[in-house]
Formats: sequence, structure tokens, C-alpha cells
Amino acid sequence: MNVLIILGTRPEAIKLAPIINTLKESRFNVKVVATGQHYDLVKHVLEFFQIEADFLGCMNSDLLENTACMVKSLKEAVQRYKPNCVVVQGDTLSCYTGAYTAFLNKIPVLHVEAGLRSHDKFSPFPEEMFRILTDRLSDVFFAPTKRAVENLLREDFPKDRIVLTGNTVVDAIYMAIKYLDRESIKKQLEELIQKDISTYGGIVFITSHRRENIGKPMKNIRDAVNKLAKKYPHLLFVWSLHKNPFVRKSVLEDFTMQPDNLAIVEPLTYPQTVYLLEKSLIIISDSGGIQEEACTLKKPLLITRNVSERMEVVDVGLGKVVDTDKENIVREFENIYENLEYYQKLTFENPYGDGKASERIKNFLLCDKAKKFILNYERDYKESLHECVKANSIGGAYWF
Repeated sequence: MNVLIILGTRPEAIKLAPIINTLKESRFNVKVVATGQHYDLVKHVLEFFQIEADFLGCMNSDLLENTACMVKSLKEAVQRYKPNCVVVQGDTLSCYTGAYTAFLNKIPVLHVEAGLRSHDKFSPFPEEMFRILTDRLSDVFFAPTKRAVENLLREDFPKDRIVLTGNTVVDAIYMAIKYLDRESIKKQLEELIQKDISTYGGIVFITSHRRENIGKPMKNIRDAVNKLAKKYPHLLFVWSLHKNPFVRKSVLEDFTMQPDNLAIVEPLTYPQTVYLLEKSLIIISDSGGIQEEACTLKKPLLITRNVSERMEVVDVGLGKVVDTDKENIVREFENIYENLEYYQKLTFENPYGDGKASERIKNFLLCDKAKKFILNYERDYKESLHECVKANSIGGAYWF
């Protein structure tokens, strides 16, 4: 079976890497196309997971111009590779244009991380609409959590196409932790920030990149982090700065007197990021993937957003949605820091899965009915996939 996997951003590359390698090990003919949306960041992730990809060079920060580039380039990729199915992940422009291109070519679309909803079309923007549109174009939905399944059922997607797999980010981070060269990464980071990490009483890791936070909201986050760094000089605050020029302007503009224990650094590699996530006492981020990673690593997290589609981390008690109000961020950080022992002792079953999502996706594709459906798509696109869904869902297809 010819499987075309389309990705564009670093989170997509991280979450699709376990699937790519698992399918290749099972002798699927897998081709990977990277749109170029996050060229350098994606390249490093793929190298870490030893994956080759064709890059399309669509890197324009203007969403409409980048859409035009992706649609044209993906059309050519589909014609070149002639896939039996297309796999996309998440809620990015690359994900949506990949699904759209496959649909127009009457190729089945398999959506990894389907069913996430914030129920606010402008938060996250434009991701909320991309994930909804991608689901509407898709044929099979690999849902990461029970809440995602419930969202899909509420929107009348067919039960026999929804597979509860867990999130592949768990697979990826388990793989990364297993192979991390911690001493080497520590040296890399110390050279980067020009500080001895071991002299600090702990690390606070910060990221921010959401379009809806660009401008005043991101300056508020920056000012809150600055205030916290001054209040806790024994902690090392490390901010991995996104490449988006508008993000960089929001964070760096009029910010010249940062404290010595606040290091604002260029985007980190995936292994460096995992190392900091693993070592952090507290995380501050508006990233969706980091919400899942923080939950997997059992790290308390301040979510600098108005609303989140990944409320499972909040449900287990690790995450707090704190908006972008400076004083609220500071207050909630202080509450967590004063109660670190409580968070360190929290026990729960990871709502994002057990690290076997990629295996479930592979086994679904090996199911006879699924193979028949994919290989005879135009004729069998209405075929029930109940037995394949039930066999490869956590707890069976009808746990609900």
C-alpha cells in the first residue's frame, strides 16, 4: 500500500515520526512530503528520527500566499507518488491543504489527532477552523482522547470511522527520552545561554507562538516572565523564541533590561526541548503539543490562552488556563511554585495515551476491511469499518 504522509510544522513532524517509522517497519511504501512551513525546525526533527522527506519550499508567512503554494505543490506530489491514501496530522495549514488536495483527487484522507475542538473559531486562530475543515474532508479519524471522540460523535461523524488511538506525541516523547544524550545536550544548552545550569535551583521553560497572542497579549506574557525571573533569581527561566517575525517583535521590542536568569534563545532542537521539559519545575506555554508533553512528563503547566482544546491536562490537575493577563500569570505561577510537592506527587493515568498509538494506526491499516476500503475507495468509500475500529481502539470502539 502506498501511503503519502504530509506535514509542515515541527509539531506535525514530531507526532507523525512514530507513525512513519512504524509503517516503514511493516513494509508499507511510505513517502513523506514536508511543505516547508517550518523548514529548519522540521528538518532537525526528521533527522533525529532518521526520516527522509521531500521539501516543497512553501515558507511564506502570509497564509493565503502559502495556501496557493501548498495546493499547487501538493497537487504535483500526489500526481508523482500516486498514493492509495494520505495521512495528515492536527490543525495546521499543511494539514488542511493536504486533506483538501487528497479529497480533490478522490484519495482517502486519514486524520491523525482528529476531533479536537476549542469551540472558538478565532482561538486558536486559524487552527480551530483548519481542524474542523480537515475532519469534514477526512474518511478515517484517529482520535487521541475520549473527549475528541465525543466531539466527533456530537458532530455526527460515523462511529465506524473513529479510532481511539491515544496521541502519537506520547510515542514520540517516549522514544526521545530513551535516546537522549543528556550530558551532551546540557553542554549545548550551557554554551547557548552562557550559564551553568547546575548552579540554579530549577528550570522554568517558556514558549509562545499563537497568532492570537501576537502583540499586546505576548508582551503581557513577557512582562509576567520578567517579573517572575526577578522574584525568583535562583531559578533559570529559558524562553525558546519562535521564528515568526511578529512573535519575535512582540517579545523583544522595548525589552532591554532582562534579568540575568532569563535566557531568551533561538528555537531549540527537539532533543533540547525534551531535555528542558524533562528538567523543568514549571512550564509556561501556549503550545498545544507542550500541553500533551507536560502531561506525559507530569510537569505543572500554565497555559497562556483564553481557551484550550486540550483540557485533559487541566482535568488531571496539572494544567491551568491563565489567559495572558500579567498579574494572573504571576499569581498562578506563585501558587504552583509554593505547592510543588503536591504537583510532584500527583498520580493519574495519562489521558493522552500509553505510547502505542502508532501501533494501533498501523494495525488499523493492516485490517482487511480497511485495506479493501482504501484500495477500492471510489467504489467502497461508504463501507463500514466497524470491525477494524473496534479491534484497534483503546477499550473497543463502543466504550461510550
